[in-house]
Amino acid sequence: MRTNLTGVLKGMSRRGWFRAAGLMTTACLSRISGRAHTASHHAGRVRTVDDLDTPAMIIDLDILEKNIREMQEVCRKEDIRLQVHIKTHKIPEIAHMQLRQGAVGICCQKLGEAEVMVAGGIRENILVPYNIVGEQKLIRLARLAKRAGMTVAVDSEVTAKGISEQLQRDGGSVRVLVELDTGGKRTGVQSPQAALELAQKVSRMPQLELRGVMTYPSRLEAKAFMEETIELFRKAGLPTEEISGGGTGREAISKQIGCNVTRSGSYVFEGLQRINTTTNPPNPMTCATRMIVTVVSTPTPERIIIDGGQKTFERNPPNPYGYIVEHPEARIYGMSVEHGHVDVSASSHKFRVGERLSVVPQHQGVTINNHDEVYAVRKGLVEAVWPVAARGRVR
Repeated sequence: MRTNLTGVLKGMSRRGWFRAAGLMTTACLSRISGRAHTASHHAGRVRTVDDLDTPAMIIDLDILEKNIREMQEVCRKEDIRLQVHIKTHKIPEIAHMQLRQGAVGICCQKLGEAEVMVAGGIRENILVPYNIVGEQKLIRLARLAKRAGMTVAVDSEVTAKGISEQLQRDGGSVRVLVELDTGGKRTGVQSPQAALELAQKVSRMPQLELRGVMTYPSRLEAKAFMEETIELFRKAGLPTEEISGGGTGREAISKQIGCNVTRSGSYVFEGLQRINTTTNPPNPMTCATRMIVTVVSTPTPERIIIDGGQKTFERNPPNPYGYIVEHPEARIYGMSVEHGHVDVSASSHKFRVGERLSVVPQHQGVTINNHDEVYAVRKGLVEAVWPVAARGRVR
């Protein structure tokens, strides 16, 4: 049946081919008409990893599903709700997998990501933990608020007032969390008293429903800040239904500092702990993604060139970059725009032009943002082609 599939479907449109072959969901197909580049470049040949042109990013479904299950179990044992951050994968199908496993909602760092997820069928408990500022964004937020259950974070009266006024004009309402800077030195109010004062103002603004507070990252040093803030809220009769912390690998810390929700995202691709270049480098056991690349040059016995560079991986990669699954002793020591420079001096293998390699990227969430589509693979067989629907959604 596999052998004859392409012949049977010959002459069909790409849209029809994908539907008949079962390689795209309805949600994915609905995007093709508006953005042609989301269709696979491999129509008619997407069966195994070996069929893919390179560079091509794949996701190992067994590892992905294992990571999703294990994180949900961690949060169950900690008795803390998991709200998953989709900026790592940017793919509605993966978000649905996380929700089916037990996540209580999703986090979208930008409105553009939220718009994609709502279009992909997610309607409840969507948090944008980012200050929404400017008329264009406020109008978009109001539109989303009419279609889905939205929560936003604020750290100033100006931001909250702008949201309230836009919703009064356009209709709809949103839930609000006051963001606390508990040591991350990014956004957030600077003291428990400042959190109280802002929360009191938010609670009086039309179309806004105060729900509680959030912080990032969850740190044990934040415990006193969090406890004082929560106590001030309770004495003032303000809601604390959501006390949200965040960071993959910080779920237990979120619980210890008083949170009842934790936001994690990188775990889908990295496992229960963040990967880095030293203590937990990229590895093929917990990391779900691979970049399939081809050796395009063997200029010296000590150096090979692969067809993935900065545009395939990331702009300023660390050294060494990633993990070459077939030959871990080989090291990607440099990248130009379209070339990966690999030191193979420690390897006894004789590399040849045309040979294919699998690289676990160092920063999988950044890498996926460079690609229109990824291939969901199980034991070498391609089960689905997923458009990276929220790639580039920085507004």
